[in-house]
Amino acid sequence: MAMCIGLFALWLILNGRITAEICLVGAVMAVGVYAFCVKVLGYRSSNEKGLWKRLWRYGWYAVVLIGEILKANFAVMKVILTPPHRYDAAIVRIRVPLQRNSSRVILANSITLTPGTVTVAQEGEDFLVLCLHKKDACEIPGSRLVKLLREVEEKGWN
Repeated sequence: MAMCIGLFALWLILNGRITAEICLVGAVMAVGVYAFCVKVLGYRSSNEKGLWKRLWRYGWYAVVLIGEILKANFAVMKVILTPPHRYDAAIVRIRVPLQRNSSRVILANSITLTPGTVTVAQEGEDFLVLCLHKKDACEIPGSRLVKLLREVEEKGWN
């Protein structure tokens, strides 16, 4: 049922105004999409049990990621704005033991979103990372983001 309410809220947000007609059409559409998901896609309302826990964990991960992005922004600005430009660019292979593919994808994208680093390739637990400072890439396996992903894997996304 939370999915149905979320779909209706999304409908209202995307419309930008609230009228009786928009609310009626939105309610019909939300129920229709929800019914489609249940019938065709095999969605179960029991999946919604851990919704708030998942949202909290996703939200906390996003907050930590934004903090890491801000720190990396300042580090890259320091390299660019302080002559002579001192950096030790390298492509580094690191091993991060994450069990779920979804966690690996999230980490790879988080690395790429962080200024000064790019995930070039990812295969299993191995990540190939291009970075401005070689030591920064070597610190990734012990980073807060990886610790948070491991914690989430232990407790589960659900």
